[in-house]
Amino acid sequence: MQDTATKWTVELLSRLIQIDTTNPPGNETPAAKLIAEEIEGKGLEYKLLESAPGRGNIVTWAESRQPGPTVLLLSHLDVVPANPEEWTVDPFSGLVKDGYVWGRGAIDNKLSAAVLLRVFLDLAETGKFKGRLIYAATADEEMGGRMGAGWLVEKHPELVRADYLINEGGGFEIPGKHSVFTVQTAEKGVYWFKLTFKGKPGHASIPRTGENALLYAAEAATRIAKNSPPIEPTPHVKLFVQKLLESRGTPRPLAKLLSSRPLLSLLPSISGDSGPMLDAMLRNTLTPTVIASGEKVNIIPSTSQLSVDCRLLPGHTEKWVQAYLKETLKGLDYRLEFIHRDPATQSPIDTPLYRAIEKTVSAIVPGAHAAPYMSTGGTDSRFFRVAFNTVAYGFIPIRADLPLSQLLKMIHGIDERISINNIQFSQTMLKQTLETFYTIV
Repeated sequence: MQDTATKWTVELLSRLIQIDTTNPPGNETPAAKLIAEEIEGKGLEYKLLESAPGRGNIVTWAESRQPGPTVLLLSHLDVVPANPEEWTVDPFSGLVKDGYVWGRGAIDNKLSAAVLLRVFLDLAETGKFKGRLIYAATADEEMGGRMGAGWLVEKHPELVRADYLINEGGGFEIPGKHSVFTVQTAEKGVYWFKLTFKGKPGHASIPRTGENALLYAAEAATRIAKNSPPIEPTPHVKLFVQKLLESRGTPRPLAKLLSSRPLLSLLPSISGDSGPMLDAMLRNTLTPTVIASGEKVNIIPSTSQLSVDCRLLPGHTEKWVQAYLKETLKGLDYRLEFIHRDPATQSPIDTPLYRAIEKTVSAIVPGAHAAPYMSTGGTDSRFFRVAFNTVAYGFIPIRADLPLSQLLKMIHGIDERISINNIQFSQTMLKQTLETFYTIV
């Protein structure tokens, strides 16, 4: 049965989904104004700031009479595109049916915007916090965050500087003998790059009159896709694997497992539906995604470009990419150009906030564990880790009331939805986590 707080959050989430903030172009300001209405109703100060026309970011805060750290509750308001023809419901309807809230952003990331606002307002009203508590819902995360969190960090650091941060990127449950709830403590670096290949034009009806650059790009894409960099388990991922093994009641000597092949052969049994995700956490990844070549069907293309999504573990930079490509693409002539560079970031685990998460997880879900987790994608947490050395964790807790594989497919996929039970669970666990945290600090 829904309590009053959950009903409020369900309604807000539904209304946020109905505001189309597909990025590009974003147009997050109407969603930020909706949140502003809720904040105004509680008599709290806030600032609604646009990094560009329509690109709204909202920040509000509360001050305690008790000294303490600054904690930021962060979310984003933009969403990725959704094709209505592929969905069974209107992706921007915010429909509430069968115990779920449906629509683009139901998980990523308007769930966080609604749940974290409810938690913020509750704590601000009761005064059960110390120091400064900040809530921010930002623009542009889905396109890199430069018009949202990154812009706030650069242009308005006084509003968002924080010692601790809770954001998206983790919190989902991996079921087992004892469930594991992930805590995103690190994320891989993003090093997208483009390879350009040169050939010679010619008439396509006489193939040997030219030198087909498209074939060079295709060969490069094939080699990159077939080769896998070696696994390099980071400390955070080692702990994650250890927790997965414990949760399944099959502890094994971790050092032996992490030697390479033994661990890879056990991936399916260790992680079940999350096997592909764990594999990506263990190594650098390079995924060919786009080939651009040719102008006309009867002309042999003299130029071809291959774009690659590259994600790197902490400690790796573009120099690693250059060396890896030199070996993998030996014999091919290409020009390398990086089109996006963001280094990997991570936060320490031995902190009061992490301990509060551990205590709350085991208290609310008996036998469950929290586990540090490295996100294979990027989040806005990186801006705060780099600029302020903020301890940033991705932790929006979600029970596995759908198979994990299905849940992961809905994020940026079709028929995205979140159960009302999970909305209640998430805000209950987050509120209790913060209340526990404030008893520790």
